[in-house]
Amino acid sequence: MTKFKFWLPAILVLGIVVVTQSCYYDNKAENYGSSACDSANPTYTNNIAPLINQNCIGCHGSSGASAGVSLTTYDLVKAQALKGSLSGTMKKTSPYSLMPPGGKLSDCKIGQVENWIRNGFPQ
Repeated sequence: MTKFKFWLPAILVLGIVVVTQSCYYDNKAENYGSSACDSANPTYTNNIAPLINQNCIGCHGSSGASAGVSLTTYDLVKAQALKGSLSGTMKKTSPYSLMPPGGKLSDCKIGQVENWIRNGFPQ
């Protein structure tokens, strides 16, 4: 019985320590990054340039730009936006072909472009 009195509290303390040390708040965004797409106030630097670089610059870079459309600078992207071809190709509105050719961008990414245009092309 004396051994039982000694081991019972020791086991309880050990159990509490193990349980409390194994529990913690796991913040998914903090550990894995956020995948949220904010289309409210996009800027060229923060939203549009990365989108263009990831999806368009392979064909519309400076050397041998496809269809003669280069999207390498703010002014060139803005010019395409002013003509309507930037959002037209992303949404496949007539007479434009869908771009990028690998598949449609997410609605949020298209929303970023549309809001960037609507907000006056903020850099």
